[in-house]
Amino acid sequence: MLKIIRKCALTGCLAGILLLGGCSDAAMNGGSLLRPPRATGDKAAIQDIIAAEAGGSYSLKYPQKGENRSAIILRNENTDHEYALALYATENDTKLNVSIITYRADQNKWECIGTYANTGSGVDRVMFSDINGDKREEIIIGWTAYNSAQKSLTAYSFKSDEVYEMTVDTTYDELIAADITDDQSDDLILLSLSTQETPSVATLLQYSEQDKRPVGTYSLELDSDVISFANIVSGVVAVDTGMTLSTSSGERTGTAQSSSGENSQYAAVADTSESLPEVSAELSDELSFTDEDSDPAHESTSDNSHEDPPDERSAGNQVPVINVTPKNASRQRMRHGILVDGKRSDGTFCTQMIYFDVEKDELTDPINPSYDKTPAGQHINPTGRSEAVFSRDINGDGVLDIPIVSQMNASVDESGTAVCNQVSWNNYDAGEKKMVLALYTVMNVKDGYYVCLPDRWNGKVTARSDAETRELSFYLWNTQTSSLGDKLLTIYRFSEQQWEGEEQNTYILLDIHVEKSKAVLAARLFTTNADDSLNLSADEIQTLVFAI
Repeated sequence: MLKIIRKCALTGCLAGILLLGGCSDAAMNGGSLLRPPRATGDKAAIQDIIAAEAGGSYSLKYPQKGENRSAIILRNENTDHEYALALYATENDTKLNVSIITYRADQNKWECIGTYANTGSGVDRVMFSDINGDKREEIIIGWTAYNSAQKSLTAYSFKSDEVYEMTVDTTYDELIAADITDDQSDDLILLSLSTQETPSVATLLQYSEQDKRPVGTYSLELDSDVISFANIVSGVVAVDTGMTLSTSSGERTGTAQSSSGENSQYAAVADTSESLPEVSAELSDELSFTDEDSDPAHESTSDNSHEDPPDERSAGNQVPVINVTPKNASRQRMRHGILVDGKRSDGTFCTQMIYFDVEKDELTDPINPSYDKTPAGQHINPTGRSEAVFSRDINGDGVLDIPIVSQMNASVDESGTAVCNQVSWNNYDAGEKKMVLALYTVMNVKDGYYVCLPDRWNGKVTARSDAETRELSFYLWNTQTSSLGDKLLTIYRFSEQQWEGEEQNTYILLDIHVEKSKAVLAARLFTTNADDSLNLSADEIQTLVFAI
């Protein structure tokens, strides 16, 4: 009998819980689709089936990335289709196995309807998505290999009470399932980094309900100077302003989801007629970055040796994937796709936009139509930036925004490390074929917050940070003398102990919560007579500062 483990993660439980109702099924697998646990006897029946399929002792294999981190995953796709997925290796076989076990409601029993072997060395991730348009979720499993950095992929589809394997011949470095062809089912988009033999490529695979092989395969060459993928977001990547807005049909509905904790309450959007700033070549803050796989040493066996699977909440190597649902725009005006933020070989970052051009029947990247090179051999990408700031829906309008970084106004003798960078967040207008400004911010990544800049501050205010005191201050900028003017605002970061020792009535306590920290953020406003319109009120500052 398995050792009983009571630890419950935020989005997953250990497979050992199968023997007790210590956590709900929803907690076990992050599945809002799941109903409360059945009796212990059903859990034991699933365990018995796995042992029978394995033919003896076995070790469970845990996915390294993604939302589903259990080796045994329970799914309740609908009221008539409950099933379990088990990932394991047998004692005498080097192959990994996946068994699909379904619940027969008419017979009141569990039954294995398919066991498949894979030559991979580990499990990269497990996803569930309808990729063939049959209104039922497919099982998508990524596999790692000892001798390759790229991963392989298998997919399994249900038909009546049977399951069959779908062919996926393309390998990947990163993967996302999203409907970017607007055919009401998700597409598989596989991203591969360049090698000595091949360039970086995005590959889109389409399936139909009748075919086990892809019915459509599209590819797009990406920037081969990108050495790792830092962030992937899917949703509305562009809006065609040349088309008439229609709200009567075709709207996509749902709730925006994000893994990076953005706050979408800020509604003051900057004038979109502003031109984009020049991109700074200087780093404002040194950030650590890793894209290595986690240690896969979290395995358990059927003989009282269960260990905890990797904790997805602490997996720093995972590429964040954000799904954004559009608001207040018709399907005809929207372009659904993905934004891929990558780290380049020189340590800078850039964004690539990928969406499907229906008229041309091809994948396209409109902001990087071709990768022309400078005489020095550098790829030209207008989104190139020095800071690790990643694409997101920064203002909550349902359209993803692309960041471009530039240094704020500074005198020639100022220290570059104290001068803040300004981030302009931009939408892509598919009708006008250009990026337009949505919002300016100053990002304080180290302390976990950002400040939205009021429109009236544009070009008239600059900012400085003090890494030692953890202060971020905003000043008037004197364009005639190229020097700092009066101070307008300072934001402070205090520990809880420091805050208790402060004269709190001299500050405005900011109503935001910084993730993974018990820090207290507070502000102090200053008044300038040089230009009264640039002063802030206590109420306004609460609408300008948000947690990252």
